[in-house]
Amino acid sequence: MKPLICAMMCAAAIAIARAQDRAQPPTFTSGVELVRLDVRVTDADGRPVRDLRQDEVEVIEDGEPRPVVFFQHVVDPQESYADVARHTIAGEVSTNQGALRGHLYLLFFDQTHIQSGNEQRARQAAQRFVERYVRPGDRVAVYGFGGPGPEIGFTADVKRAVSELSKVRGLAAPQEFTSLAAMSRLEAFEITRGDDLVLQRVAQRVLSSTGPTDTGRAAATSLGTEATPITALVLEDARTIANRADADSRRTLMLLADVLRPLGAIEGRKSVIFISEGFYADNVTLELEQVAAAAAQSYSVIYALDVNRRDLDLSANELPGSDQFKAIHEQLEPLGSLAAETDGMLIVDGSGRADEVFATIAAQSQDYYMVGFVPGPASERSRGSYRRVTVRTRRAGSQASARTGFVLGDDRTRLERHQAIERAMAAPFPQQGLPVQYTTYVLRGAAAGTQRVIVSLSAELPFAANDRGPGAPGAPGVDVVFVVRSASDGHVAASGHDTLTLPARRGAHGTQTTAATGTYHVQFELPAGEYLMRAVVREPGGLVGSADRRFVVPALDGPSMTTGDLILSSTRGELPVRPTAYINDGLSGVMDLYDRTSDRLRAAQVTVDLVPIGDDASMMSGRCDLQDIRSVIGGLAREARIELPLRGVAAGMYIARARVRVGAETIAEVVREVEIRNGQRPSDADEADGDAFDPREIADGAVARHFSIGALAQKTQAIDRLRHRDYPAAIAAFQSVLASEPDNGEAAFLLGWAYHGAGDDRQAITAWRRAAFVAPTLVPAHLALADMFTRLAQPDLAVQALRSGLTAVPQSPELLAYLAHLQRK
Repeated sequence: MKPLICAMMCAAAIAIARAQDRAQPPTFTSGVELVRLDVRVTDADGRPVRDLRQDEVEVIEDGEPRPVVFFQHVVDPQESYADVARHTIAGEVSTNQGALRGHLYLLFFDQTHIQSGNEQRARQAAQRFVERYVRPGDRVAVYGFGGPGPEIGFTADVKRAVSELSKVRGLAAPQEFTSLAAMSRLEAFEITRGDDLVLQRVAQRVLSSTGPTDTGRAAATSLGTEATPITALVLEDARTIANRADADSRRTLMLLADVLRPLGAIEGRKSVIFISEGFYADNVTLELEQVAAAAAQSYSVIYALDVNRRDLDLSANELPGSDQFKAIHEQLEPLGSLAAETDGMLIVDGSGRADEVFATIAAQSQDYYMVGFVPGPASERSRGSYRRVTVRTRRAGSQASARTGFVLGDDRTRLERHQAIERAMAAPFPQQGLPVQYTTYVLRGAAAGTQRVIVSLSAELPFAANDRGPGAPGAPGVDVVFVVRSASDGHVAASGHDTLTLPARRGAHGTQTTAATGTYHVQFELPAGEYLMRAVVREPGGLVGSADRRFVVPALDGPSMTTGDLILSSTRGELPVRPTAYINDGLSGVMDLYDRTSDRLRAAQVTVDLVPIGDDASMMSGRCDLQDIRSVIGGLAREARIELPLRGVAAGMYIARARVRVGAETIAEVVREVEIRNGQRPSDADEADGDAFDPREIADGAVARHFSIGALAQKTQAIDRLRHRDYPAAIAAFQSVLASEPDNGEAAFLLGWAYHGAGDDRQAITAWRRAAFVAPTLVPAHLALADMFTRLAQPDLAVQALRSGLTAVPQSPELLAYLAHLQRK
C-alpha cells in the first residue's frame, strides 16, 4: 500500500487498541441524527431506579444493539419552586440543569366518541385532574375533537383551563339508524366481519319490527325479494354504518397526530390524556400507527381514559348486557394499543377511579431517563416509517419501560435552524437537550444612563460540529441566540445571534475527550433595571439547550461611589462562567470603582475575604492593589486588582467577598462564588505522544504531490506550511484554494490534516467529509474519517465512513481491509 495509507492503517490499529483500553463511554458527532426515548426504570417493587448508568441501558433495533450516546436523568427537584428558581434562574450562574420545567399535560376529548349525556362524566374527571394534579409551573392544554369544543394551548392558568371544559360536548349516538331499523355499531362491525348469526338476528329483528298484523306482514314482505333477500339489505346497511364509523375514527386519529407532531420541538415528556369511549380498530391500523409515530416524534405518552357507562339500561331493547360489555371491550382495544405503543396506560372506567390513576400519571411524569441512540442504516432507508425498538437494562432486578418504536422524519419536514430556535425561545420551559450555563457581569457603560452587561456562556456539546450534508461548504456551526426583556413591561432590550466557539479539547496521548465545552461571550448596553433573559444553544444535529436568567443592572453612574462586578479567575483577562482557581496559582481578579470625583477614589481601600460556603469566618483575607484613576464617560474609575495566595487553603467551594471602604465607612460589598482546586491550572498544550501526528507524511504523500501538479503559488505555500507545522498559515492557505476551487477534494483533505495538526478535530472531520463528498473516489478521505472515528471510540461511524467509500470505489483494498478489521472487532 502507499506510505500514507500504511501510516493511516497503523494509526487506526493503535487507536482501536487504545479505545479498548480506555473503555470510555461513547461520544457522538454533532450533526448525527439521534433517536431519543423517554425510559422509565423501576426495581422489583415498582420503585423508580434513580442511579442508573449509561452503560446499563441497551437499545435493540433489528435484533442488534445500537450505540447509546445520549443519557440524561430527568427528575423533579425536591426543593420548592422558589428555591430551585433561586439557584437556576436568579442565581449567580443560571443553568438548565436541575431547573424546574414543570410538566406538560394535554387533555384531548374525543367528542365524536363520547355519547351525548356522558360528557359530564368526562368533564368531571378532567376537572378533578386539573385542579388536583396540575401544579404551579406545570402547563395544561385542552382540546375537543369533532365539532365545536374546547381549544386552548398550553397555559399555567388552571381556572382558564377548567372554564374551557364547559365547552365539551358528547356527539356520539348510542345506536345507528338506517332505512331498515336501529343497529348498533357492534352489530354492524360483526356483520361486516362475516358473523352470520348476528346478520340473521338483525334481519329477524327487522322483520319482527313490522308487527304481526296483515299490514305488518305485507310491509315485511316488501322489504325483501327473492333476488334481494332481507339479509343482503341488512349487510349493506351494516357496511354503511361501519364505513361511517371508520371515517369518524380516522378523522379523530388524524387530528390527534396533527396536534402531537409539532410538540417535538418542545424538549421533554408530554403526558397526553385521551378521553374517549373508544372506537373499533378493524380498519384504522394505519392511522393508529401514525398516531404512535407522532407520539414518538414529540416524546408524548398517551394515557387513554375510558368514560363508558357500565350501568345497564333496563328500558333499552338493543344491546343486552353481554353485548354492551363486549362493545366496550372492543372499542377500548385501540385505546389500549395506543397506550402500550407509547409507554402509557389504559385507564378502564376512568371516571370511577380517576384520583388513583391521575396520581400515578403525575408520578410517572416526574422521574425518567432520556436515552439517545444512533439508529441503524435500515432506519435511514425507511424514513417516515414506524420502526420497532426494544429497551432493556443490564441491572439485575430492574425493568425498563419505554415506547415500542420511533420514526425518522422526512428531511422535508424537519425543522430548519431558525424554526427550532424560535420554538425553543417560545417554549414554556428551558430545554435540556444540551447542558447550558451562563452568568452576567455588569460594568459601567460607554454612554450616560446605560451600563455594560457582559454575558459569559458555556455549553456541553458533541465534540464535532457537522453540516447539512457531507462536507457541504458554508455548513452551519453551533448556534447561540439570546433575548433580553425588561421584567417590568416585557419589551426586548437586547438580542443577538452568533456561532458558538468550540475549542479542541484533548486528553492524554492526544485522544479526544468524550465531551467538549463551547464558550461564548457577548456584551451590550442596558439602562438600570431588572431583566429576564433566555439563551438558546442548538447544535447542527438538532439537540437544543436553553436557560433562563433573571438579573439586575444597577445604576453605576450616580452621584455616589459604586462598583462593577467582581471578576475572578486563575488567568488574567478571563471571564469565566464559574470562577475556578488553583492552589498553586493563587486567586486573581479585578473590580472597578466608579465615582464622579477623585477624592473618595483616592481614599478607597478594598479587601477580599475568602469564606467557605456555609461558614461565617473567613479562611484568608488580602488587600487589593488599586491602580491609577482613569477617566470614563460621566466620571472617573479606578481598578482594584486581586492577587490572593492560596497556600494552606483546602480545596472546595468558597465565597470571595470584596469590601470597599472609605475610612470607617463601608461603601460597597460585592461577592462571587469560586471553586478552589488542588494543583495548578492545566496547560493548554497537549502531551507529547509516541505516535504523534507527523505532517511531513501528509505533505510528502501522493495526495499532496497530485495537488501540487501545475501548482499555484498558494498551493505550494500551503503544502510547505503544513510540512513545517505552521498550521494556522496552512489552514488559511488551503481555505484560500477552496474559496476559488470549491470542488477541490484534495485541498479539503489536506485542510483536514492541517486542522488535525492544530488540535481542532471537529473542523478536521468537517473538512474530510467535504473531501469525501466532492471527490467520492478519494480513498484517503474515507480512511481519514474512519481513522478519526475509531480514535474517538465510534466504530459504527467508522464503518459508515468506510461503506460510503466502498459505494464509490467498491474494490478498494484499503477500505475493504480496514472494514474487515473493524468487523472482526
